[in-house]
Amino acid sequence: MSKKKSEFVTSRIERLSYGGFFVGQNIIYMIVLQFLTIFYTDELGLAPAAVGTLFLIARVWDAINDPMLGALVDRFNFKGGKFKPWINAATVLLPLATIAVFYNFNGSPTTNLIYAYITYILWGMIYTISDVPIFALATAMTDNLDERVSIISIGRVAAGIAGLVGGIVAAPVIASFGYTKATILLAAIALITMIPIRFFTKERVVYERKEKVTLRSMVEAVYRNKYLMIFYAAYIIMVGLNTASIVGVYFVTYNLGKFELYAITALAGMLPMLIVPILLPALVRRFGKKNTFLFSAAFGIVISLIQYFLGYDNFALYLAFTALKGFSLYTPMMMMGLFSADCAEYGAYVTGKRNEGITFSIQTFSSKLGTAFAGLVGTWLLGFFGYVANVEQTARALEGIWLMMTIIPLIGMVIGFIIIAVFYDLKESDVESMIKEMKDKESITNKEEF
Repeated sequence: MSKKKSEFVTSRIERLSYGGFFVGQNIIYMIVLQFLTIFYTDELGLAPAAVGTLFLIARVWDAINDPMLGALVDRFNFKGGKFKPWINAATVLLPLATIAVFYNFNGSPTTNLIYAYITYILWGMIYTISDVPIFALATAMTDNLDERVSIISIGRVAAGIAGLVGGIVAAPVIASFGYTKATILLAAIALITMIPIRFFTKERVVYERKEKVTLRSMVEAVYRNKYLMIFYAAYIIMVGLNTASIVGVYFVTYNLGKFELYAITALAGMLPMLIVPILLPALVRRFGKKNTFLFSAAFGIVISLIQYFLGYDNFALYLAFTALKGFSLYTPMMMMGLFSADCAEYGAYVTGKRNEGITFSIQTFSSKLGTAFAGLVGTWLLGFFGYVANVEQTARALEGIWLMMTIIPLIGMVIGFIIIAVFYDLKESDVESMIKEMKDKESITNKEEF
């Protein structure tokens, strides 16, 4: 049975420093998510199709290296802990890699493209080093399911704050200082917020790994964890078709005609990132993870369809529907850690091996794959609809951007809804029973060995 909140073993400062890492990490993530595509096309002069191909190749490489990095996390137990040493390294490396990604040394188109490949792929690998251990750390801080929900929800609230910073503050800062200087400033802020986790978090739940991590065990950890594959199949499709996250800057620049409006539209869309995590623990306890996920997706489908037909001539109405749509677009993202934690326990139950690193590397890989696929679809569709950088767009291009803001994400939500509704059956009560049974088996084994 789960403990009550009063029995939580983690301190408030520990949970807040955990959230602080998410602030810094997600300031960086949102800058890359929202501005890298337009930086490549409008600042470096890369063709949309070339940018889309870059995203695709980078994700193919992620398919190889993300599970490998996750396996390294599982395999090594350093003196400072299983997860914290990786987090400590990423605290410094991730801001530096982000600055490198947004650096423009005014090279030739070929040189710029080669540099983009090197820095973006390197950034993705370093991001994995930050993302896999930070989510897995929650499972090492406590084995209390309610406390894990609380810790991960704090991280999601922090991510929401970072989203506001990345979306609202970044646009005017970029307009004033340019991409490189703005990135240096925001990366420095990210570094400051991530540092406290080094000093205040503690790994309490330690599982002894008796077997080596091999390629076979890595594959087994994934293919025998059916719920992990089901959830992230739905997630990749939903994120991968959320082209609004890619063309939002293009929309305000060309459809609305003013880049500076991005701060207002970002604020409307990201406010739910602050509200949902606060409500999420109560919603999950009341309705369960699956039902919460399904309701948010269904809500987003309806709102997106209405918004498409209403259009964007009425700016205030557009902002209102963008805010409503934000609840459905960000809720699945905020629930990733919750589903992954349950899937990690299910995987340990069915395989008899704890593979948190590999499990959470699938989360990181899915997030990056979905985002990159959105970039791929978004940039290819920009080319298909006739987008040309830094000129007035045709009516066809403007309509294409509007479709990518509304209907394409709607299709992803429909598919994700169907997958989770039909195939995902792992309940919270099942996970609690699995944890109890594994503890009982471990206790019996330890007594027999003694």
